[in-house]
Amino acid sequence: MCWVTKGRRAIGWRRLDHDRLGRPVIDKYLVSPETVWDPGAQLLSQCIVVANSARTLYLSGQTAITADGRFEGVGDVETQIRLSFENIRLILDAAGGTLDNVVKLTVYFVNLDDLDTYTGILGELFPKMRPAQTVVEVSRLALDELLIEIDATAVL
Repeated sequence: MCWVTKGRRAIGWRRLDHDRLGRPVIDKYLVSPETVWDPGAQLLSQCIVVANSARTLYLSGQTAITADGRFEGVGDVETQIRLSFENIRLILDAAGGTLDNVVKLTVYFVNLDDLDTYTGILGELFPKMRPAQTVVEVSRLALDELLIEIDATAVL
């Protein structure tokens, strides 16, 4: 194992072959050169390098719609964010992965004022290494009730 830091900037990696459930764990590390703005690790990672991926998963945008087609969290962005990530987690689980396999997120907000709520939840779900991400404010999503949509790229 190796973790290298220079001040607040980090270039590091971890190596694990399998998690406690026997699923393969990817080798991934951050790259944050001093020549690029550093928003701080608590917000996002500028670049995630994956060293040993066998499969790449591209997840469609996930929202606050349950498996039975019910919409949850009307007017409640926190509920919508949590259910969107739960749907991502369920898809990854079905493919043999976990949220730890996520390397990139694209997040679409109807109102960027909800960014702080999202960032707090992201810290709970990704306490060690945040995925690279793009955050966009849009005028509306596919359904009027939607406040957020999240798509993900993961490697297994």
